[in-house]
Formats: sequence, C-alpha cells, structure tokens
Amino acid sequence: MISFKCKNCGGEMSVDSSGALVCEYCGGKSFFADKELTVYKEFRKQMLNYLRGIHDEKAEGDKNEDYLWDSAEETQVETSDGETVTIRYLYSYEDGCATVYLTRNNALFVFGSSDKASADKMQTGIGMLSFPPADVKGLNECFPRLNGRYELAGGGVMLAFARSENLFPLPMFGSLSPEHVAWIISRLENIGCVLNYSDMVHGGISEEAIWINPFNHHAVLMGHWWSASKSIPGKSILGNPDLKGLRQTAIKVLGIHKNEAPKEMIKFLEDRPSPDAFQDFEKWDKVIENGFGGRRFAKMNVNF
Repeated sequence: MISFKCKNCGGEMSVDSSGALVCEYCGGKSFFADKELTVYKEFRKQMLNYLRGIHDEKAEGDKNEDYLWDSAEETQVETSDGETVTIRYLYSYEDGCATVYLTRNNALFVFGSSDKASADKMQTGIGMLSFPPADVKGLNECFPRLNGRYELAGGGVMLAFARSENLFPLPMFGSLSPEHVAWIISRLENIGCVLNYSDMVHGGISEEAIWINPFNHHAVLMGHWWSASKSIPGKSILGNPDLKGLRQTAIKVLGIHKNEAPKEMIKFLEDRPSPDAFQDFEKWDKVIENGFGGRRFAKMNVNF
C-alpha cells in the first residue's frame, strides 16, 4: 500500500473521515490525486472485504490473505556482504527512526546508518522482558519475536520480527467502534502488566507501535522498543507513560466514534492512570462490567 508524506514536515499522513490527508504532527492537509485515490480505495476495499470475510462463519476455515497480495509493492535493500534482498510488502509506514514493512511472514524494521544504535536499543528493550512462571495466557505472544538481524550496506540494519497471518498495524483500520477499542484496551492492559512485572517502561505505546488480529482479538506491541528502559523506583508518582500512552491511543482510535462510547469508558480514558498496571487493569475490568455489560466476543465490523 502506498504511504503519504507531509510536504511541510515530512511526517506520515493519515486519511481522515472526510477523505483528506492529514498530518498528525503539523496539522497540514492535502488531497489525493485521482490516481492515488483510485489505488488507495481499491486497496482499502480489498482489505475490508478480507476482514469481513474472515468473520463469515462459512468462510472461516478457508479464507486467507492470498488475494490481498495482488496489491503488494516491492523495494530492495542491500546487505553488507553485497546480497540484494527484495522486500515484497503490503503496507509501510514510519515509526520514529525506522521504516516498517508488513510482509507475508515478518514485520521488517529498516534503520538507516544514523539510527543503527536504535536497532540495538530495540533488541535490548525486548530482551528486558520477563514473564510469570505460569504464563497461562500466553502473554509472550503479545511481544515481538526476532527472526533475524541483517547488517545493511552503508551501515544500516534490518530487523525481522515474526508476523502471524491476519496480524496488521493498527493504523490500517482507521476509527473503530467502542466495542472493538475495548478489546484492544484489554490487550494493552495485559501488555502493561507484563511491562510492570518486568520492572520496565516501554515509553512508546502509540497507534503505530501496535499490531492487531481482528479475527482472534490478539494484539502485539511491535514497535518503538528503542525507547524502553528499566523502571526507576518512585518515578511512578509522575504517572506511568505506558498507561498514558494506552489512553491516548484508545482515544485516537475511537476517533469519530468517541460519542458512541459508554460514559464509563470515556471517564477511564480521560482520568489519570492508576499507579501501576495491575491496579489499572482492575479499574478497566469494572468499566467492562458496568459500561459494556461484561466480556463478550464482538466480531469486527469495519465500514469503508
């Protein structure tokens, strides 16, 4: 899928509800050329038809991503030993100091030579994670799993992280209704508890850092790991940045659907986070009970 850069500041632009391209950084607006609009709409239609299809009970066992890859693009990188690697990708975006590509089996993070240290920090950050001895919920699957590191010509680095089928970057979905944002919040609360257990702060929870599978309500905190650090005792009095990031992300993803959300949900998102993720999760559980009538599985319904 094509991506769009702001002419003013170079930031990644997203499509708002009116169809305009809006820069999240400087507020600049632009509009699709006819050719760009056709390409974007066609890909978006294929994407949403695919998402609807995987929730059709008659198609669940047979539906796969194959036909989506008719819209794939290609780019190339050269490794330090002279090998040319062709990247066939469905979607790409900028996540801070890396260009990220959604490929068939991987999430590829490509760092330029000036950001090689960030690639090292990303690996170090992920390596700080620890999990409870009895991880019955499989929380380790909510975090990146490195498939390989490749040194690039010119001093850059490419990190390849495993991507399961139907796992896509959250920005691809646009604004979502409250019931879907609710399960994303639940997954982020789980992730926050692991970070808390690991005595660390991710420091970059945002829409761009999160990948989701709408079919099984799974989420992975895939990006921005170069900001991770160990927790500093006593610093939580200033507020947990991960719990703040969770709230900011949820409000952004709600977008035009914010007015449809239960008042308990909005109060939770606008209130100050709890001192730690475990207390915050308990508070969120009450929102699920009182605002949504308890936990239930809601099939994704995305409209174009």
